[in-house]
Amino acid sequence: MTMRSQALTLVAIFLLLLTSDPAAAQHTSGPWSLEECINYAINNNADVRASQLDLESSKAAQVQAKASLLPNSQLGANHFYNFGRSIDPFTNQYVEAQIQANDFNLNSSLVLFNGLQKQNVIRQNNLSVKANQEFVEQANNTVSLNIALAYLSVLQNEELLEIANRQVTTSRSQSARAEKLVAAGAMASYTLADLQVQAGNDELELVNAQNNLITAKLNLMQLMNLPATTDFQVQKLSVNAIITSGYDKSDNEIYDIAEKTQPNILGADFRVKSTARALQAAKGTLLPSISMFGYIGSAYSSAAQTSRFVADGTGYTTREVTSATDYVLINGNKQPIIRTVNEPNGSLQSFYYFDQLQFNLRKSIGLNLTIPILNGWQARNRISTAVINKKRAEFIASTERIKLRQNIEQAFANLTSSQARFQTSTKQAEATEIAYQAAQKRFENGSTHFVDLNLAKTNYDRAQSNLVRVKYEFVFRKKILDFYQNKPITLQE
Repeated sequence: MTMRSQALTLVAIFLLLLTSDPAAAQHTSGPWSLEECINYAINNNADVRASQLDLESSKAAQVQAKASLLPNSQLGANHFYNFGRSIDPFTNQYVEAQIQANDFNLNSSLVLFNGLQKQNVIRQNNLSVKANQEFVEQANNTVSLNIALAYLSVLQNEELLEIANRQVTTSRSQSARAEKLVAAGAMASYTLADLQVQAGNDELELVNAQNNLITAKLNLMQLMNLPATTDFQVQKLSVNAIITSGYDKSDNEIYDIAEKTQPNILGADFRVKSTARALQAAKGTLLPSISMFGYIGSAYSSAAQTSRFVADGTGYTTREVTSATDYVLINGNKQPIIRTVNEPNGSLQSFYYFDQLQFNLRKSIGLNLTIPILNGWQARNRISTAVINKKRAEFIASTERIKLRQNIEQAFANLTSSQARFQTSTKQAEATEIAYQAAQKRFENGSTHFVDLNLAKTNYDRAQSNLVRVKYEFVFRKKILDFYQNKPITLQE
């Protein structure tokens, strides 16, 4: 293989990995195990993804609520031109000139107290995150249960297909034997026709069983959100260990466990607590709020002088200054007034952009008190809405408990009923098998008519199929009760 072909092969593998389904890539070749089906379904189920998005949204709100405790700060800057008569930002005097100016400011505020609104909102969002985490878990559990039931349906229909295959094999064998007996003159031709009709009925049942298995696999693949494929296979598992034992808990015991472990119940309780915190936050709007603020800023104006006298701190210089406007009359002559002034020592220095910003620097700090009096009844309406939301959450939590109890009671009654049917079907299958074997021997000996044999076979076939259905129904019911106790979904006892 050339270097170029090797490179193309590596690129093709890389692109295949990028475009392949990550969850499907985890499945090894061969039949799908129950764990693989559940994991794939959880990774691709729309309801699970929707609940995960709700969780992510609540986490974002949680982060925002915690960040609200931080100071609120803004940095601002302005650059503008003034034309005509305007106020000089440096001297605050009216001037008739074009002025270019800048303004810079940094202000910050921090809420010290606002009726504990922010603290209660933080607690509210923390509880919302916990509630959504439970709802994600509930979605995962529901998907797992549905996949397990669909998986069991595939196993059930595979067993029914095996029974149908055995029935067809037996019917064909009887027809072949009957043909030899008819050819030898030991059996009437109409008996052979009856056997062939029965063989045709069994072949039709085989086709129905094949179609039912295809439908069961399709249902499982659709629950997994897996594209339908004809080579889809599941691992064969024995459920006999599950059906050999009854259930060791009563419906009340199961409910006591479920109420403390079911994610939808826990999530509903967290929602009640969350709405209670939202109510406390709403009540906080009626209380005064105290905040602290600070400000620092400066400005520049092109109208300011570019030079100014700056004292050097070494003292003063005394000199006489003759007034140009003030004078006194001495003997009729105007004599200017001479004043003695003390001027600080220093020099004339440049006064440029950054010098002006430093000169204009201003700072402030303070406290702000706000007492709510009337705001269009918004605070009261907010409290009323929060009260309604809390009552709604409590109603939902109560309804979830009622539904949970009713579902467990119904599931337990179904389990008891299916267990009784399974025991009866087991005895019926054993009895019809003995009757069918006896009828078959009598038919081979010529001591019984085909009608009796056909009746015994029909009863035996029906009993075998019923036993498989009841067996898996019993397993279904046990897995549902396991689900309510938050047990792992498995087909191992």
